[in-house]
Amino acid sequence: MEDTSYSDNGYPPRSARILTRIHLVINYLFCLLYGLIGLEILLDLAGASESSTFKQFLNALTHPFLGPFVGLFVDPVFRGHYRLRVSYMVALIVYALVHVATYGLIRLFEKRQTFW
Repeated sequence: MEDTSYSDNGYPPRSARILTRIHLVINYLFCLLYGLIGLEILLDLAGASESSTFKQFLNALTHPFLGPFVGLFVDPVFRGHYRLRVSYMVALIVYALVHVATYGLIRLFEKRQTFW
């Protein structure tokens, strides 16, 4: 069987390069989302003030992604000020699963030379 994974000029075909670029962009966006959600969790756990401009900006950025998870679980509060966002941790897990699923979808479109 002939190896057609590279074109005559030694580079992968254009479709493979496009899929790779799409995969890299998706990975970047998911990593950015993980970082923002993680920052939300850490700031709430540290007792950050909700009136802070940065906290309000972060809340506005993450609201579309975390809104569906608010109230999913009761978030324990320590000393009346430090909140552990269990719902946001569940959101991280759900978005990780979506990330894996999108990776699998992209892999479906890649050309394979062997079955296994």
